[in-house]
Amino acid sequence: MDRPVDKELARQFWEISQKAYTYDSPWTAEQFASDLAQAHSHYITEAAEIVAFLGFHQVCDEIEITNIATAVKGQGVGGKLMRRLIQYAKSQEMASIFLEVRASNHEARLFYEKFGFQVIGTRKKYYQHPTEDAVLMSLKVGKRHE
Repeated sequence: MDRPVDKELARQFWEISQKAYTYDSPWTAEQFASDLAQAHSHYITEAAEIVAFLGFHQVCDEIEITNIATAVKGQGVGGKLMRRLIQYAKSQEMASIFLEVRASNHEARLFYEKFGFQVIGTRKKYYQHPTEDAVLMSLKVGKRHE
């Protein structure tokens, strides 16, 4: 079942991601609004005035990070969001957290590696504007229930 759309929150997420991403936001405000309405979509924010967010989809025992963006650099906000997500994943007995990142985004790749994410593959020409490969990364957070 879909949730009501919060267009103001979607706009805030879009503005933050516009500031955070090198090549502008990967999503439009409308795409954020659509994602916010999905039952399997979740967002973690930091502080009363939203300056950062981490979006993810939770399906069965897996989480896929869809977006992580912060309007403030060097204050550890992204790390706080990631620690909260990992703690949440463990508390929900998730097996893994997945994400993809631009191959050229070395800063983000180092950030994810700091939390134990490992490269598991690539998606050729996944990103547009400019065209670039995506590096797939995964973090095992629990055991799969067979």
